[in-house]
Amino acid sequence: MTTGRLRITETEVDSRVSVVTVGGDLDMDTCHLLQAALARARPRVAIDLAALTSADSYGLTVLLATHRHAQAAGGRALVCGTGDLMRALFRQRGLDRVLELRATLEEAVAELRAL
Repeated sequence: MTTGRLRITETEVDSRVSVVTVGGDLDMDTCHLLQAALARARPRVAIDLAALTSADSYGLTVLLATHRHAQAAGGRALVCGTGDLMRALFRQRGLDRVLELRATLEEAVAELRAL
């Protein structure tokens, strides 16, 4: 799914694991697109933010809600590929202590498949 400012790719790794790749600007006007993609994902989902250039509080709320929903469903949501900007934003908002962050997509997928 692509809009002018946000790109989302959904991939099923296997019957238990999904990958949602996000690029561009995640904000009030685009966060509903990510929310819909994550709602379609498996309970074990890797959220790859390597191509994300910005995120506001609305976008961050979608990530936090996904984390909580996955836990409640007995799954996991791992956020990966965060660059320096996103890591700083997560630290500033305290999300680095709540979200499960992994360095790479490969690491996140391997961990989810091993569960």
